[in-house]
Amino acid sequence: MNQNILIVASESVQTQGLVRGLRGASFSTHLLPDARSTLGLLRNWMPAAVIIEKALPDLSGFDLCRIIKSESRTLSIFVLLLLDDVNDQLSAFELGAADCVMQPFNIRKLVLQIRNLLWSIGDSVAREVLKVGDLILDRARHEVRAASCVVQCTPKEFVLLDVLMERSGRLQTREQLLNDVWDGDYEIGPRAIDRHVCCLRAKLGPLGRYIETIPSVGYRLVSHAKISA
Repeated sequence: MNQNILIVASESVQTQGLVRGLRGASFSTHLLPDARSTLGLLRNWMPAAVIIEKALPDLSGFDLCRIIKSESRTLSIFVLLLLDDVNDQLSAFELGAADCVMQPFNIRKLVLQIRNLLWSIGDSVAREVLKVGDLILDRARHEVRAASCVVQCTPKEFVLLDVLMERSGRLQTREQLLNDVWDGDYEIGPRAIDRHVCCLRAKLGPLGRYIETIPSVGYRLVSHAKISA
């Protein structure tokens, strides 16, 4: 799990206490004082979470969250510090913050909150990305990569591959695929399924052989390591 935490806040006693608390919990922390330096750093570095103070010298913490959210599709864990009232809390959550902290706050409690957030979000992210051998399917980005090459799939091909990768190593009958990919539309017929698999194999190039045909039954996706020569 990514253990890097970026704190965007003033050099206060409370901030230093938070840094010590996070480091004591085995997190690697980086402290920056303003929005400008933060945005510059984030263009080349991806922490697990960003903890942002409401009052910054060049932008508000809320504005910084908006910019980060618009520029990054992968970084989505924000914790807003030192909010003043319920309206601040609502604004923070509307911006997509995973949590927000009213002042005064307990540093040990905040460290535990951050650790629990990262574990829960980490599990969710893992489920968003499927990987079988050199084949990767990213559900959040709706992207397929075969040996680092992006594969342009139709929506139906994407769902078909998603099902096969989710159930990697297990036989999927044509009836199962018809129900799970085509919502039980029996007018599609088995030949249409075969055509989609054929097109998908062609697009995957050498990795197309990951999709095995089980004659008269259906298909199974296995990694290269499991394919006999």
